[in-house]
Amino acid sequence: MLDKTHPIPLYYQVKESLLEEIRTRQFKVGDLIPSESELQEKYKVSRITIRRAIQELVQEGLLYTQQGKGTYVSRPKASQELNLISSWAETMIALGMHPESKIIKYSQEPAPVNVARLLDIPIGASVYRLERLRYADNEPTCIMTNYLVPAIVPGFLDKGLKCESLYEMLEKNYSIVLSRAEEVVEAKAAKVSEASMLNVKRGFPLLHATRVTYDITDRPVEVVVSVSRADRYSYKIKLSGRHKAM
Repeated sequence: MLDKTHPIPLYYQVKESLLEEIRTRQFKVGDLIPSESELQEKYKVSRITIRRAIQELVQEGLLYTQQGKGTYVSRPKASQELNLISSWAETMIALGMHPESKIIKYSQEPAPVNVARLLDIPIGASVYRLERLRYADNEPTCIMTNYLVPAIVPGFLDKGLKCESLYEMLEKNYSIVLSRAEEVVEAKAAKVSEASMLNVKRGFPLLHATRVTYDITDRPVEVVVSVSRADRYSYKIKLSGRHKAM
């Protein structure tokens, strides 16, 4: 199974073999993988080689260990590309996950001061507020609150949210063309209310993101504040180029 004459290290070949079994779902999320001694017998290599392969997969978040029980296949993190305007639901679907939502609040109310400033509307002006608990494959993953300007999306409350993707609704029902977005991401500890909704302990690491989305006239259309479990969600950024040296 392993090519011991190949220059690729044996631990890496074991790692790639295990990774392929995870990718092809021979090992599914939550499955207990064979013990170190079983893998040692299977691949005919030392326990140190097996241990290093497993440690790297644990470090990469693909496996996790439970003391005295063994090593299990982790649930993959959802990864949001920050160079692309994509809704949360669209991101989940692209990753092969099933998105669902529970509406917590759906109302028209005065905008919080920071939201009013980001939307470039007067302090105290009304906004539509849509707060949802977002699920990925039936697991609570994100608390999301969207703020929209009523003048841009008239009748939003009456129309109701007909699909998981708010962006899809804005495009289809209001012919809004989303052009760009600015997003700030911070790491914070879970408050009691957040921990309860996301099924984690108080103080659990969360990712707080605030995004302002603009249309093709560079008008701010929406502010969304999302609070995501750091063990279930990540952000991916593509960088290119460097400033020229002075």
